[in-house]
Amino acid sequence: MLLTEADGKALLRAADIPTPPGQLVRAPIAPEIPGPWMVKAQVPAGGRGLAGLIRRADTPAAVEDALRALLGATHRGHRAGACLIEQVAVGAEHYLAIALDPTGYGVRLLHRAAGGVAVEAGGRLAGTRLPPDPAAIEAALPGLLPPVVVPVAARLARLVLSRELALAEINPLFVTAIGAVAGDARIVIDLNALPRQPALAARIAADPDAYPDAIRRHENGFDYVTLDPAGRIGLLTTGAGLSMMLIDEMAAAGARPLNFCDIRTSMLRGSPARIIAALGWMAAASELRAILVNIFAGITDLAEFAGLLAEALVARPVAVPVIARLVGRNATEAAAILASRAPGVVLEPDLTRALARAVEAAR
Repeated sequence: MLLTEADGKALLRAADIPTPPGQLVRAPIAPEIPGPWMVKAQVPAGGRGLAGLIRRADTPAAVEDALRALLGATHRGHRAGACLIEQVAVGAEHYLAIALDPTGYGVRLLHRAAGGVAVEAGGRLAGTRLPPDPAAIEAALPGLLPPVVVPVAARLARLVLSRELALAEINPLFVTAIGAVAGDARIVIDLNALPRQPALAARIAADPDAYPDAIRRHENGFDYVTLDPAGRIGLLTTGAGLSMMLIDEMAAAGARPLNFCDIRTSMLRGSPARIIAALGWMAAASELRAILVNIFAGITDLAEFAGLLAEALVARPVAVPVIARLVGRNATEAAAILASRAPGVVLEPDLTRALARAVEAAR
């Protein structure tokens, strides 16, 4: 999960990586730091610059104008509840990143002596594979990077390994003869590591509006990720791989899936609470047109699941068609339960036809 720039830079500063002087604000106010300034909407999503959510301001009045325009703006489904005002940084722009490399059992160092959009224009960065050991990484860096970048890269590597991050990217890294300053921070955390990272967990909990999916997972114990706030098909599914396949199939058919969901049926434990929560999040989406339930059961008793689904639909009714594909143990009993207790649910055991019904309903 991507952190906001402000939260990412807080991690960088804690790792002794310099950032420009800045202040986080939630209302249009005059800056407290010397200018000129960059005013940046804070959302956990990339592409802010191209979307007009990062603006330069040369006067305090221009800062306030930018804040009025950016606060409350939405980008990729996220609302900017805060803006970061920073002093404009100068220097040669570099790109620097440390990324987790699970297939290589280590990390990859990525660097280019050109930052910003020049990174995209320069083609793909393969990077250098390094072992997951801070001392070994630090020993290798002088032969890989300009001297002024080496201390930043060493600290960045220690940050990635100590915080169990998936990615720590600085673009641009402003480099001068006397040091380097992180102009941006793209920090991707591993939600599975949060139980071992209380400081990261506390940071996310402190801003539930910025990280709703992480809060949902923490409070409800399963994975639900909003993919497209304007998506038309909600997914109530189990199994990460199967759920991803459904999303791919829908996208290929020109449909707009709302969410990824791994409800983890083995953890329902006789309670419809998880299903009720997921239905509520889906129903809150303004463009929802259909819900596809797909449970391919091995250990799961589909009769029990059908009963819980029926309970959930009574507790949290939805105003869109619900198409259900239930395949596996006790599927016949499950169909009978839904027919008697939730007759509005459309049962379709064939995956291709179930997908087609959901896509058609969404249109």
